Amino acid sequence: MDLKLTKNTGQAPPLLAVSMGGGYVFEPEYPGEPTEMPTQIKNGQIFHGIIDLYQYVSQGFGAGFIDSSTYRGNRVLIDSSTVTRDWVDVIFTVAVGKDGDGDPVAYVEGKSGEFRPEPFYFVPTTVEFQDNLFQVMEAVVPAGFEYYNGTETVRFEGQASLLYLADSPPEESLQLFFEKLRMGTWNVNDQPFDVLLSKESAPPYRKELYTYLYIDLNEDGIFDVMPDGFEAYPVTEPFNIAGESWEITKIAADGSSITIDVSEEKVDPKVALRPGTKAPNFSAETLTGNKISLESLQGKYVMIDFWGTWCGPCIDALPILKEAYETYGGEDFEIVGIANELSLERFGDFVERENLKWPQIPEIYEENNEIQELYSANSYPTYYLVDPEGVIIEYGMALSAENLMETLGKYLE
Repeated sequence: MDLKLTKNTGQAPPLLAVSMGGGYVFEPEYPGEPTEMPTQIKNGQIFHGIIDLYQYVSQGFGAGFIDSSTYRGNRVLIDSSTVTRDWVDVIFTVAVGKDGDGDPVAYVEGKSGEFRPEPFYFVPTTVEFQDNLFQVMEAVVPAGFEYYNGTETVRFEGQASLLYLADSPPEESLQLFFEKLRMGTWNVNDQPFDVLLSKESAPPYRKELYTYLYIDLNEDGIFDVMPDGFEAYPVTEPFNIAGESWEITKIAADGSSITIDVSEEKVDPKVALRPGTKAPNFSAETLTGNKISLESLQGKYVMIDFWGTWCGPCIDALPILKEAYETYGGEDFEIVGIANELSLERFGDFVERENLKWPQIPEIYEENNEIQELYSANSYPTYYLVDPEGVIIEYGMALSAENLMETLGKYLE
């Protein structure tokens, strides 16, 4: 089926982003990009976003400002058909700050290689992603850059959104989101379903591996992009739709088409881990050496906490988790931590130092992630509240630090 670049008008949250401002493992250079701050900006900063990292590294190595070790490290990931030896302007530059009245504003790079004269103002809005609502500042801007389509270098000009978290300065969270995604229609037994093909990084114009196919099974016009939802399917695994098992056998490098065939491997339909569904049982050994299973905790309300000591938001949530456990922990309520960790020893030291009293199941990276896979947990923290019968009753924002005590109070008081 063909998948066209289609404007995202709310069918999905902002999926494809370029982080502005760096965070690279090498020292970048930005030849040909504007360097002078617009005079209209006060207390501003210039940010550069690399639209195609592989093309940038390849041409940067040729130009002499990317060292050989960085190039070799990326070369194993680069499909040679998706890059060119010619110079491609894969850098998008913006200046962000305050105008004379103190309003947040952006100026963006134009075709000339200098900043365009007109300002683009940020306005407050909310973004829903992975069942969380984020307060953000958004400026809709024209975004221009070049990309290599496998045959020639093409200039892209289109709308994009600059977003940063409202409670932090732009340099901490500024990202560039694109408005168009690869969407189409898949007919299954004469029933049409809207589909969306996505990948982990932006933009859709760049050639690289796609990771997820989203299928609007409930036909509400919105894709549930959570990995544990019933509309999200990894492109490398078979899946069951309308009683038949399917597999993706071909994806065009630019995502413009996809082939789905009947799979020889038969799989069951996916069950979304949402309120009203049975929580998958797990059994494991805790940090203290005790055996625990979800079934053994039936009769209690159980909060499952997927977290890690490396995760800032997880650490920020510990005080409210401690308060919840002190208030409700006992015969009627339990917390079970599923920790994604690099070192068992360091994790044990952290739990002891923080005096975490609820059971912890460590899953050491690249050794064991069975429960995380069972729950499709790939963002942290992720919380589920399970009732005494083993049914999921709350998920996402209801269990955030801001809402946890109120949510637990509904069931335990």
